[in-house]
Amino acid sequence: MKTRRSKDDWLDHGLAVLAQSGISAIKAEPLAKSLNVSRGSFYWHFRDIEDFHIALLRRWREVRTDGIIAEVEQANPGGERLKHWMRKAMCGNNALERAVRSWATENQRAAATVASVDKIRLKYLAAVLSSEGLSSQQINARAAFLYWGYVGRIMIGHGASKLRPLQLDGIAESLLPRTGAFQDTGP
Repeated sequence: MKTRRSKDDWLDHGLAVLAQSGISAIKAEPLAKSLNVSRGSFYWHFRDIEDFHIALLRRWREVRTDGIIAEVEQANPGGERLKHWMRKAMCGNNALERAVRSWATENQRAAATVASVDKIRLKYLAAVLSSEGLSSQQINARAAFLYWGYVGRIMIGHGASKLRPLQLDGIAESLLPRTGAFQDTGP
C-alpha cells in the first residue's frame, strides 16, 4: 500500500534529490516514483513544477539559513557563536548548497533567492562580529572574508581540504579583537 506524503515530505525529498543529482532531476514523475506515490500526490501539493521550485527554494532558505542561525543562537547565546557557525558551515556536507548555487547560474528565481540568502547570512555574520566589539569597518571586512571562504569551500566541492573543528576555532579566534591576531592595516 502506498503511503501518503505531506508537502514537507515532497520538499525534503526534493532537496535530497537536488543535492545528489541537480535541478535536472527535479521532475514530478521520477520524484513520485522514488517516493512510491502517484504523480497526483505531487499535484495535490503543488500547482506545477515551477510552484515546486519556488517552494524548494523557500525550504532551502528555511533549513540552511534560518534554521542554522536559530540553532547557533540557541546553542551559543554568548561569544561562541562564531565558532559554532564556522563548524556548521565549514565541516558539513555542502552538496545541497553547491546544487542550489549551480541552479542559480541558469535560473533567475534561484539567483535572486541565493542573493537574498547571501545578504541574510552576511548580515548575521556582521551581527555576530559586532557583538564581539569590532569596529564597523572591521565587521564588514571580516564578515565578507568569512563568507567568501565559506562559498569558496562549497564551490571547490569534494576536493576541498577538511578542516577540523579545532582548526576552525583557531581561525575564528584570530578574527576576534581579544586575540589581536588579525589587525586591520588600512581603510
